[in-house]
Amino acid sequence: MSIRGKTAVVGIGETPTDRLGSKPGEPRKSTAEYLAWAARLAMADAGLTKKDFDGQGLAAIYTTNHSQPFWPEEVAAILGITPGVSLAGGNGGASSVSLLGHAAAAIVAGLCDLVLVIAAAAPFSERGAHRGAPADTRDYEMPFGVMGPNCKISFVMSRYMHESGMTEDHFGKIAVTGRYHASLNPNAYLRKPISIEDYKKSRLISDPIRLFDCVMPANGGKAYIMTSAERARSMPKPPVYLLGWGECNNSSYGPRYRANPLITGIEQAGKRAFAMAGVTHDDIRCLNLYDDYIPIVMIQIEDLGFCGKNDKAFFEKTDFTFKGDLPIQTSGGMINCGQPSTTGGMLHVIETVRQIRGEGGDRQVPNIKFGISSGVGAVNYGKNFGCTAAAILGSEV
Repeated sequence: MSIRGKTAVVGIGETPTDRLGSKPGEPRKSTAEYLAWAARLAMADAGLTKKDFDGQGLAAIYTTNHSQPFWPEEVAAILGITPGVSLAGGNGGASSVSLLGHAAAAIVAGLCDLVLVIAAAAPFSERGAHRGAPADTRDYEMPFGVMGPNCKISFVMSRYMHESGMTEDHFGKIAVTGRYHASLNPNAYLRKPISIEDYKKSRLISDPIRLFDCVMPANGGKAYIMTSAERARSMPKPPVYLLGWGECNNSSYGPRYRANPLITGIEQAGKRAFAMAGVTHDDIRCLNLYDDYIPIVMIQIEDLGFCGKNDKAFFEKTDFTFKGDLPIQTSGGMINCGQPSTTGGMLHVIETVRQIRGEGGDRQVPNIKFGISSGVGAVNYGKNFGCTAAAILGSEV
């Protein structure tokens, strides 16, 4: 049974992002406060109250600074609701897009009629215990000085530059476009426009990764609400239907020796999403792609089939702004809006919903009916991302 067009997003909520707590004496909020704030915003947007969610669905995304295994139950307690179906997002940055499909399946199966998908994190104000390091990190990275995602993505970027011939001008164009959209987004954290020269002058973090290639950690919360297509048509806001969805995890399995870190599951997830949706690439007017790093955006554009592999000419000639040939990162992306841990990926779902509703403000994409959101998570040693998901959303079925 297909889930195509049988559910819709009917409410979105996004708290401002901040970095409060990074300095002594600053006022700060907890993860629980961001959760409650995001839930209130999403419920108000949908014209619902928390009582409407008793006996319904709750999908909570694990965050990296909470190590306890009962997170969905704790979120229910924080929000004061009694769900009849609990889902957990454990795919890192891919979780928000993954849960679009999981929540839709629960609704189509008749297990519930509403699902609140929610995430929050406060890494600057809470110093929660992290889970134990994965085996890859423990055995292959820490002993040799590989310190976190910046180092690992620098390997990916180096390989990509070697194989594709991409230069700082190509990466800088994507960074400048994202910041331009952020300058038009009142919810963005970094809003000062930058030039390609600014990008080139930004300091190296882990060669060849520069500061303006990197996502910005932040505090914040986000949520969206899904319901059946039938119920959605009676809700206050225009429904945004889930038309296509795909997920692919551990796509580059096999030996780590000389593994290709440019292989991602986005290619497979995207093909499944397009096949389900029954739309073409030309129908898509907005791409909101997981963007913890600039090169990851470019690799996803290729893997989703919007251009060939290593197509420098495409990146040189295409206008990626909201009024151009292929609008991308129309919110400014996580790089400019902030990444509250695994919550950050929900930005791309929320922004696509906004654009399709016509709520993009000064950055509104004209004549948009369909958009795509992606999520990726888990940077593995000797590979690319372990978790990937893609979803096509639209204003009509």
